[in-house]
Amino acid sequence: MRRMVVVGMVVLLLVLVFSLPFKYTSAVRTTIFRALGPAQSVVETMARNLGAVAEGYGRLIAAAERERELAERVIELEREVVRLREFERETEELRSLLDFRRQVPVPSVAARVIGRDVQHWYQSIVIDRGAAHGVTADSPVVSARGVVGRVVEVSSSTSRVLLIVDPDSRVGGVIQASRLGGIVEGLGRGGCRITYLPRRGEINLGEEVVTSGLGRIYPPGLLIGTITSVYLDEHGLYQYADLEPAADFDRLEHVIVLAPVE
Repeated sequence: MRRMVVVGMVVLLLVLVFSLPFKYTSAVRTTIFRALGPAQSVVETMARNLGAVAEGYGRLIAAAERERELAERVIELEREVVRLREFERETEELRSLLDFRRQVPVPSVAARVIGRDVQHWYQSIVIDRGAAHGVTADSPVVSARGVVGRVVEVSSSTSRVLLIVDPDSRVGGVIQASRLGGIVEGLGRGGCRITYLPRRGEINLGEEVVTSGLGRIYPPGLLIGTITSVYLDEHGLYQYADLEPAADFDRLEHVIVLAPVE
């Protein structure tokens, strides 16, 4: 409180001094300027330092803003890279499907997988093509890698496809090298097997199994899968062989629906 009173009195004195005519106060003014000279120097130094601090703070704020803008740009570029990779992958998949369509001499339509049963992942899928696109019941469905299944339900714009790995699926198959024929059944675990092969027939691991054309659903020569194990049935009358399906059912996104065999 006392300090504030003193400061007020000094300020009042200065006002009175500088309000008087110059000829009466020149000596006093000179004395005051001399007394305040060091203080003025300190004030100027403090002002310069404060200016430097303010300028540095401004630069810091600008740098932080620039860093934020660069971070946002990096995120945008990363998203663009992901989008381009996805576009490249999809383009490659569609190119493979197009090449496959050219090799199969039957009418066909490309479709996208739009749904599947989460609880029964290896039973069926839903595609975005239906009766309006020429799809009918029992139309065979394939991917660029091999047989997928057959259409079992058709609506105007969508269809449900029973996968060859479903336990209810049956496909006529033949071992490509030996021409031994049998029935390919789904195992419900992402795999399948070819059954009722001759007991004395020579079967080797790694051999490919293709569609036989029997059953009038699948055209002959479509790849079903590769033999991974061979064993006799429980009665010892036939040989069975487990297959690794050619189609990748975990990553199935695009398929081709073929016209049914007539």
